[in-house]
Amino acid sequence: MTKEENNITTDATIIAEDTTSPAQPAQTPLGLVDLQNAAQIIEVAVARGAFRANEASQVGGVYDRLSAFIKTVQSNQPAESAASNPVNEPAQA
Repeated sequence: MTKEENNITTDATIIAEDTTSPAQPAQTPLGLVDLQNAAQIIEVAVARGAFRANEASQVGGVYDRLSAFIKTVQSNQPAESAASNPVNEPAQA
């Protein structure tokens, strides 16, 4: 085999390896704290005048939906944790 044929074979092998084992994207969890931080960032940005007047309604709409979602999740969390962790009744004497 010539040196040129080796390069072609090597390149074909690399391409074959790339197509047979696709990389899976890393999953980064997004939690309630992250959403609360995003809402806080919007509040600070609006207070500092970071948005133009014509953008304020869109930003406000996103903020309202985000806040409503956060409140819904927070109100459901105590109910879920109480259901999954029942309180043990104290032993009677």
